[in-house]
Amino acid sequence: MRNIYLVFILSSIAVLSLSLKENNRDDVCLSTSGERKSAGPPSCYAGEPPNYTTCNASGCHEDFALNSGTALLQLDLGNANNGYEPNQTYTVTISLSRNGMVRGGFELVVLQDDNITTTPGAIILTDAVRTQLVNAANPHSGGCPTQNKTWIEHTANGIDNIENNTISWQFNWQTPATDIGNVTFYLAAVDANKDLDCTGDYVYRLNKTISPLSTSVHELSNGNEISFYPNPVSDILSGTINNSFQ
Repeated sequence: MRNIYLVFILSSIAVLSLSLKENNRDDVCLSTSGERKSAGPPSCYAGEPPNYTTCNASGCHEDFALNSGTALLQLDLGNANNGYEPNQTYTVTISLSRNGMVRGGFELVVLQDDNITTTPGAIILTDAVRTQLVNAANPHSGGCPTQNKTWIEHTANGIDNIENNTISWQFNWQTPATDIGNVTFYLAAVDANKDLDCTGDYVYRLNKTISPLSTSVHELSNGNEISFYPNPVSDILSGTINNSFQ
């Protein structure tokens, strides 16, 4: 009888250990209610350098290869699609589309090409119900050191708003006061199947780099200066020549 009792105790401990392991996994993938993800992914899950981590590679939504699904992930930078001007505010739209889509999520971060520890400018929430910021003030799950970076991602209320097989989110990006060179937007998103688990979901990743819309000046051998603007050009290229030859 004592041996049977001991086996029962050991079996109970094993079940409890397995349950704790699953609950730890649920802390990453699901909310405590089991109905939806409660707080979005940790920091550093937008596919950015130096580790380029997404939920696909973290032991969470890992059933399928990255970018292997049929959904379309898009990042629209609005008037900044062709470049940015200092001290301006641009509306950014993220969308994830697929026939039959039922649930989706995302995480995005903006980084300078020559400084991956700092988010240039400011990420501004325009929908605090469906999106949230992750930074030093709100470290969230603590996926990595926040440094001077800010991520934006979905909330628990921002994963089910499907219209015409598309889920989308918006926010504003306020650019730095000065020209800081190229900046890159890193974006990862999940097309989830709403099975209340981390299985059967597809993860996508993309990045978009934009340059400052600054005037380019080239010095000619005879002392002339020629300026072209805007840079880069979309429809019309203008130029001026300053003859400084003496």
